[in-house]
Amino acid sequence: MKSFEMHIRRLTPEDASVYWDLRLRGFREHPSAFTSSYEEEVKRPLTYAQARLGSDSSATFWGAWEGNTLMGLVGLDRESRTKNRHKAVVIGMFVAPEFAGRGVGRALLAALLESARTSDLELLVLTVTQGNLGAEKLYLSMGFTSFGIEPGAIKVENQRFNKNHMFFPLSTP
Repeated sequence: MKSFEMHIRRLTPEDASVYWDLRLRGFREHPSAFTSSYEEEVKRPLTYAQARLGSDSSATFWGAWEGNTLMGLVGLDRESRTKNRHKAVVIGMFVAPEFAGRGVGRALLAALLESARTSDLELLVLTVTQGNLGAEKLYLSMGFTSFGIEPGAIKVENQRFNKNHMFFPLSTP
């Protein structure tokens, strides 16, 4: 296996094109892993990605880089409703398959959790397609807890998949 030097950093609007390319690749290659569809995402203009990576967005994304290559990404989207202002949703986790098994996903989640711990957030939630064993194993190993399965919640190309809901508490009661 070729060794590589990885660095993690927050994505900015200047990263929009590589972010968008990797995100669309994730949708195209692993449609059951995402709740939205490739067709829906591909219709959005690049300016949508730039706005999503901007400072006015409720979402923050981290990327794992090797040189100029974006190997993987993960996002954290804060709840906008006042009653849930201390909650955020983990979104858009994708690691390019050629970098799988090298700790990219773990490093991305570690950066996300470190940032979340220094904020006023109390709870992180996410959904993962039930049966996506690699993702489920990673989230569980990082301290997320499963709290329910939603049968048939994801529909991709006329096929239904179950959603596994998970959470990570950042504060103790």
